[in-house]
Amino acid sequence: MIKFIDANCMIGNRMAPREGSPVTTGDFLEIMDRVGIEQAICYHSVGVENSCLLGIPELEKTVKGYEDRLMKQWVVQPNIWDEFMTPHMLLAEMKKHNVKTVRFFPFSKQYSMAPYSAGSMIDALSECNVPIFVNYAEMQGAANIYDLCKNYPKAKFVICDPGYRTVRFLAPIFESCDNIYLDSSNFIIHNAVARFCQYVGAERMLFGSGMPNASAAAATSLIRYADISDEEKQLIASGNIVRLLEEVAL
Repeated sequence: MIKFIDANCMIGNRMAPREGSPVTTGDFLEIMDRVGIEQAICYHSVGVENSCLLGIPELEKTVKGYEDRLMKQWVVQPNIWDEFMTPHMLLAEMKKHNVKTVRFFPFSKQYSMAPYSAGSMIDALSECNVPIFVNYAEMQGAANIYDLCKNYPKAKFVICDPGYRTVRFLAPIFESCDNIYLDSSNFIIHNAVARFCQYVGAERMLFGSGMPNASAAAATSLIRYADISDEEKQLIASGNIVRLLEEVAL
């Protein structure tokens, strides 16, 4: 049986939830149980739609009592004009709260991921092997993703929600950069998972459900029925994210 750990999940009440999508912690756990997802790495909607700082305590409250199933991911941003935390403070707080991954929203929150802006934050996270998640759309083009990987060669970037029109943009980046990983959610081109494993390698893909905006059942089926070996399926489903989390040194 394949063990699934969801590496791409947003939890919490939203300003405009999609009808029928999960809202409460119980909703998420029920879906996880139904489709066979053992654990999920969750970031909070408040951190995206409101404030990074406000999202942190909201996430703490939302996952309290369920930490064995729901791992915390903080939405972070560069500390411009003391809006957020210093890199040193961020790492200390992450260690205190057992947080091992972060997520940036540069387009939604209007800042640059270039070294002059986010450099000190990304460099500090990279020194501790903290995986850095960012949605494909948030980077506003594949060239910016390429620059991100080249500007921070020690960092580990996970590109989420790639969509079905991104392969020709992303494939050359994966050939040129070894510090980038792909989330499987919404990667719905015909036979895309198998071709990714053939040309890039299963060790650079992470399973993600895309909840609450996408179907967790469809996401798990994308891996379960992919034309790849059982070993490759297990790497994608949980093996790769477990390895990345084990390498974090806060």
